Order: sequence, then structure tokens, then C-alpha cells
Amino acid sequence: MTAFAAVLLLDLRALGRPRDEVSLHVDPQALAEGFREGVQWYGLYRGDEKIGFSRTERRRREDGYQLIQQLRLRPGTSDAGPTDLEVETELDADFALRRFSVRAEGGSVPLTAWGERRGDTLHVEAQGLPGLPVLDLPLREPPVFDFSLGPLVMSHDLRPGDVFSFTHVDPMGLLPTEGRIEYLGRESIDVLGETTMAHHLRQELPGVPPLQLWINDLGEVLQQELPLQLLAVREVEAQASYGLLAPETAAPETAREASR
Repeated sequence: MTAFAAVLLLDLRALGRPRDEVSLHVDPQALAEGFREGVQWYGLYRGDEKIGFSRTERRRREDGYQLIQQLRLRPGTSDAGPTDLEVETELDADFALRRFSVRAEGGSVPLTAWGERRGDTLHVEAQGLPGLPVLDLPLREPPVFDFSLGPLVMSHDLRPGDVFSFTHVDPMGLLPTEGRIEYLGRESIDVLGETTMAHHLRQELPGVPPLQLWINDLGEVLQQELPLQLLAVREVEAQASYGLLAPETAAPETAREASR
């Protein structure tokens, strides 16, 4: 997940939002398949202050995968960037990008865009980027979005110091850039009230300070540094969304109750 500032454009009610939050623990069948369907929620923090949440939904398709990422920031915390964002991504069986759509609101320039891979070209159509309604951008290799990097990296036999290069598409900038991920090894982190072992990675993209992330054996994010000094931390829905959703959509538990 990198250079985009955050938020949820569609009301979650409109999604018929599934409540199948996946467990922190990965069962052997999911591990053997290298993927599992379900939903993860994250609290977004700047220092000790909670300023938003994100939600990731993963689904299988006949010959690939669908990922839906939604983020919301409190008004006034996004430095003129969007406060509501939804990115829907379709991936092939190798987790490479096929097509995507982006909708963002709350910032200085609302954005709606979609794109797809056409051979060695990324075709993009956008509303909200002055002078750039249609783009056809050359690709060196099939590109990826942030949400697909974890499963892609975990498909390899990893050793500390391993480095992977990739072509990345930023959902807000829409331009392919060359990035890399370094595998730093395993370490324990505290998440969802437990101490668990995670794979520690460092992601590097042009113009962005290196960002660290911690993923499980399936490549699902447990904790991740984001631009603008944000930190995404895996939480249950009630804790992640508390105070940020309308009363009829938010779960009734308080954050304190959810963290018990």
C-alpha cells in the first residue's frame, strides 16, 4: 500500500459488506492454496492519534483474484489529499494487475479512474486529472498494486537480504514506477491482542522514504507503514471503525470492548 492518502467513497452498506473477518491464524488449507477469501480491518494512526481506518476484502475469481481496498481519514488529517478512497483491483493467477478502478473524494481534486493492462501497455482513463483524460503507458512487465505485493513475495522461498524488483501502479498517481522490496527476516509483533511471528519487509519507491511492512505466511498485512507518517495496524472491525462510521453501520462494541 503506498502513495495514497486514504478513504472510503462508497458507504459500506452499499457493498452488502460481508462480515467474514479472517482469523489472525492461517489454517493449513489456506496456506497450501496460498490465498484465502475474507476481510481484514486496520486502524490508521499518526503517532498515538487514530485518524482513520481501512478495510481490505479479498475474493477468488475464476482465473484470478479480486481485491477491494477502502480507506477513510478524519476530515482535516489528509493534508489536502482525499479523505475517502476505494480501489477495486482484478489480478491474474500470478497476482499481476489486470484492471482496476479508483474513486476518491474529500480532497482538493476528486478523482475517478479506471485502467487495464493491454499487452505491454497500461491503458488509463481518468476524470479529475487536468489534461490527462486518457493515458497509454508502456510497461516493462505486468504491474502490481500494493495489496498484491505480499502474496507475490510469499510465493518465493525467502531468505533475509532477498530483493524483489517490480513495476508498481499508484492508485492516485496512476503512473507505473519501478520499485523493490527487501526481505528482512522474521520477527514477533503484537497484533489483535496476541504476539505472533511476522515476515518483515522494506518497500522502496521513487520519491518516497522506505516503508516497512509486516505480513503473515499468506502475505496478508498485519502492520504497515504508509506515506504521510501513517501506520496501519490490523484490528477487528469494531475497533478499527469506532467513531468513523455512521451509527447504523458501525458495530456496537466500543474500541475498548473490541480490544479485550
